[in-house]
Amino acid sequence: MTRTDWPAGRGDRAAFTRTHGEERAARFLTAFHEGDPVGDALFTADVPRAALMRQLRSALRAGEAAPGDAPQVAAFLDDMRAGVSDADWEQIERGRRVYLSIPVLTHSVALGPGSLVNTYSSPAISTVLVGTGRLVDGALRRLIDTRNWNYHLYAAGALEPGGGGFEHTGMVRAMHAYARAQHLERHPDTGEWGLPINAIDMLRTWFDFTYIPYRGLAAMGYDLTEEQIRDVYGMWQVVGRLLGIPADLLAGLDDHESSEPMVQAIAAVAGKPDDGSRALVDALVGATAAQLALVLGLPEGPLVERTQAQIRIIHGDELADWLAIPRTSMQVAELLQVPVVRQRYDFLRQLPAELEREIATNEAMLTHLLAATEDGKSAYETAPAGEETAA
Repeated sequence: MTRTDWPAGRGDRAAFTRTHGEERAARFLTAFHEGDPVGDALFTADVPRAALMRQLRSALRAGEAAPGDAPQVAAFLDDMRAGVSDADWEQIERGRRVYLSIPVLTHSVALGPGSLVNTYSSPAISTVLVGTGRLVDGALRRLIDTRNWNYHLYAAGALEPGGGGFEHTGMVRAMHAYARAQHLERHPDTGEWGLPINAIDMLRTWFDFTYIPYRGLAAMGYDLTEEQIRDVYGMWQVVGRLLGIPADLLAGLDDHESSEPMVQAIAAVAGKPDDGSRALVDALVGATAAQLALVLGLPEGPLVERTQAQIRIIHGDELADWLAIPRTSMQVAELLQVPVVRQRYDFLRQLPAELEREIATNEAMLTHLLAATEDGKSAYETAPAGEETAA
């Protein structure tokens, strides 16, 4: 397959062009074959992988490469630092406060039943993830790792070079590059979906942490103002650059409205959920329920039904049916809570002192959870160099 070929699994190019235009079709064609050159170079370096990954972890933690580090590590850090060089730190702080205005554990719902379900529903992505053999077997660990990465993004100063969000995002980016290299070794034919974890797949995943969860939170009663949404997107613009997503693909994606055409275009080439998607989501439902059972001391059965209900509320019946998510009476109970949540959140924004207390409470919870993650290191901290994460 050449870079001029439209991948077979992405639908008909002519039909895509009629709906989304020739300019976007041409950019998508390039993006289907576009990885992350700076990240990919880490896994073609003539340096022992274990040594290189130790250098990378230390450099990310320090915020810059050391004099003796491999050129590939230095280039990776230079690119990461360039990603935050023009960041609007005031907007990032506002975006962080938007996150903290909503209970941290509520974000876990938006992340699992929201973000990861949408990620797994694309066969272009599920094919890579199922191929590792780890996401289905270790779904709970994958959920925890993605959640912990998210937590690190929202600590004060997290995205500054050397901050926790900067460090962990860099490791997620490196793991994506490793997963891409490993998948290509096993499956060099890119005719169906294009390059594994290509630029379109990465942009789709970016929407799984912006468009998808915040639409999901609105369905749960947390309706953000236009200004709040723009601040969230502004923060994630920086995260997207740190992840290696091409800047031109991120350009202009400032809120739900401006993102809608790109979301629809990506949906048109994502493919319908396949057996791998259903296996991953089924494992995720079980993992989410098991985690909640440990935290809440409740039986897993009702928590499985609750998670399934949340998937239907966030994503709607069409996708839920494709994923074979059963309908459950628990959905009625979940929906009954929405007006109460919406009213409380509206009141909070009208009462500055109460909102500050809410943010402080949620930040304390975030600090506690981050401390807990230091006791139980995430997979990209403890696993052999290069194993991918769910993010």
